[in-house]
Amino acid sequence: MIYYSFDGTKIGLLCCIFNAFYDKKKPDGIFCSAYQYSVFDEIKEIVSDNEKAERVKKCIEKCKTKYAAFDLDFAYLSGLENKYKIIFDYFYYVIKNKNIDVSENYAEISVAAFNELKQKIWFETHRFKGFIRFSETEKGYFYSHYEPDNDITALLMPHFTARFKNHAFIIHDTKRNILGLYDGEKSAVVENDRPITVFLSESEKSFTELWTTYYDSVNIKERKNEKLMKQYLPVRYWKNLPEKNRNKKSP
Repeated sequence: MIYYSFDGTKIGLLCCIFNAFYDKKKPDGIFCSAYQYSVFDEIKEIVSDNEKAERVKKCIEKCKTKYAAFDLDFAYLSGLENKYKIIFDYFYYVIKNKNIDVSENYAEISVAAFNELKQKIWFETHRFKGFIRFSETEKGYFYSHYEPDNDITALLMPHFTARFKNHAFIIHDTKRNILGLYDGEKSAVVENDRPITVFLSESEKSFTELWTTYYDSVNIKERKNEKLMKQYLPVRYWKNLPEKNRNKKSP
């Protein structure tokens, strides 16, 4: 079996596609980290090359498949462990069938898997538009921390900048240490390399206490349905909700 090993970058993945067409043979797997190979496996190190990546990118842009160039960037936001193979398989198929639109050919396994990957990103983005919890800090800006499965902070920013208009806020993806910043006029998404300490305002502490009290008061013990709660919001998201985590400090 043949496996490609690359650096995990978008350029590197495009080079994997270039190499597969150059060798006229698809690899059985693609990895960007340590993997337990068999002694019978053939490992090919793919070196990132901007020129080769650009050639593949231009080829994708010329393909008849709808939104192919956009989908390449969008799919890279996925948090799935096997996302590289899913993205590779789809765009290999797209280029191989460059004269037709394959985006809705769900009978093809690579198309179906790629569509499912995109749906997971869109669904989580939509979900967090309603479940992001902001708190007012001592300095007056709003702060929220969350741990999404996918790298969706950039997708959430337009929604919240429109919602808050002139009020500054930070959305902090603590899983990746990525910050969505808005100063009331301009927004940016940056990778953070240092720990963040947030101090809540006194009014926010009082409001949080009131909110948790209200949450408890409206819940009817006899009608509690945790199965339904988990269906709407998986348990892995609960730890960032104040009503579920009293006395928890912000990161």
